[in-house]
Amino acid sequence: MKEDSNIAVTEKKKTVVQIIDEKTNLKTRVEITDGNDNKKVFYRNRYCHLIAKKGKLYCGEHAVFDPENQERIPCPYDNAHSVVKKDLEKHLERCNSRPKPKDECFVENCNIRDMAALEKTREKTPREELKEMSKEDFDKFVERILNAYNDAFKDYEIPTEILDHEALNERKIETHGGKHAVQQASILGHLAKINSLKKEDVYVEFGAGKGELTYYVRKAVGDPSTYVLIDRRNFRMKFDRENKNKKKGKKENAENNEESSTSIATTPNETSTETVATEDEKSLTIQKRLYMDIKDLCLAKLSLLHHKKLVAVSKHLCGCATDLTLKCLVNYTDTVPNSVKSIFIALCCHQICNYGMYCNPDYLTHYGFNQEDFEKICVLTTWATCGKRVSKSEKTGGGENEKESKADDDDDEEEEEEEEEDDDEEKAKKELLKKSELEEDGNDNPNEPHWSGMSFDDRTVFGRKCKRFLDMGRVQFLRAHGYQNVRLVHYVTQKYSLENCALIVNNME
Repeated sequence: MKEDSNIAVTEKKKTVVQIIDEKTNLKTRVEITDGNDNKKVFYRNRYCHLIAKKGKLYCGEHAVFDPENQERIPCPYDNAHSVVKKDLEKHLERCNSRPKPKDECFVENCNIRDMAALEKTREKTPREELKEMSKEDFDKFVERILNAYNDAFKDYEIPTEILDHEALNERKIETHGGKHAVQQASILGHLAKINSLKKEDVYVEFGAGKGELTYYVRKAVGDPSTYVLIDRRNFRMKFDRENKNKKKGKKENAENNEESSTSIATTPNETSTETVATEDEKSLTIQKRLYMDIKDLCLAKLSLLHHKKLVAVSKHLCGCATDLTLKCLVNYTDTVPNSVKSIFIALCCHQICNYGMYCNPDYLTHYGFNQEDFEKICVLTTWATCGKRVSKSEKTGGGENEKESKADDDDDEEEEEEEEEDDDEEKAKKELLKKSELEEDGNDNPNEPHWSGMSFDDRTVFGRKCKRFLDMGRVQFLRAHGYQNVRLVHYVTQKYSLENCALIVNNME
């Protein structure tokens, strides 16, 4: 962290300092309050509970705020924590934030289609340009999109196929049919339908997060099997630990269960967490984690995939990450033909797609859209998921309405328990993005006239069509590169996710 030059001093012996994270450029207000014996630092909605040494004003962790500090300095690798000066050299050797050696499959920017398009800048945002368009020009632009959508889907209607799988039965009971469990059950059901839950295949989860989807895939597939989890962020890996504890549970039930247990040990290296067999090689189950951006992933160099079929999975792969994944898979099959068995990607967040990464620019050109048009379409996709905001008076109405509101609140609490946990910075980013988009779009109250002149329901329908139009470009991209049985499917209802469309490929039919 570095201290901003502007320091505001408030009354009652309270100092407010602005901290800037040099990695994310996020600014955070930190309050330093005088206590009886030492100063307390208020950061990330909580006070530091550590006690300062005798004669010191700050605890060791926050000594960097002390103007007279000469002992501790921010870590050069990650200024979110500090280190004693004399121990700096030793700390840098073992710091968890130290730069890591590149993995065998790292090839910088190998999946980015157009670097020049990424570097292109504009004076105004696409949203601002949309709002400044005349009513006539905006209506013409909407008509162009609708005509392109109708042509792209003239011979295709997206089916709704909600499937289930027994591997999620227990989880659905625990969460009372929670939305994540229902989505995962349908994902596994679709994989089973296309014969893609086999032990001999390698399962690659893109945007793996905590590894929850891989956990249930492994529960459905069984041991021995092989998994690769890819994410550029270092998560808590809660479900990685569940996988490692699987052996322990099997051993405890060995008397009642004659199935062989998988022997797993953790062998961490500088770039991944990998589970390997320590006993009988026949019981080998491997789980490898790659901490890297998909844009740099070259699957042809990943030794775990040699002479095996790949099954690619992902639950809600955001925006351009989907395009990078598809480009990554196509690059792989161009190098190693017939190596991808199947794909299941639950699509989402089209508003953060990027023209330089979008996999099928020829598709856009065919319909007369350039980079500026593409970026505007991405903005319009937000209308599909903005949602109506219910007022407090509507929520707390008397009689039956009050009971229904309470039931809805209970459901929300259950869903919150099931939600994937983000760190404080990630939550702050999401809230900031959501708030800024609502303010710019002027859509906080759906009953008020909108700048587009379209009703709330019309905008929602149109936003979904914008999403599907971009998704059809992805479908055609895969088909053009030899992938078979590529289709879009609504794998759950909108009750469980507004982003309920998935891209499915079955190369083995």
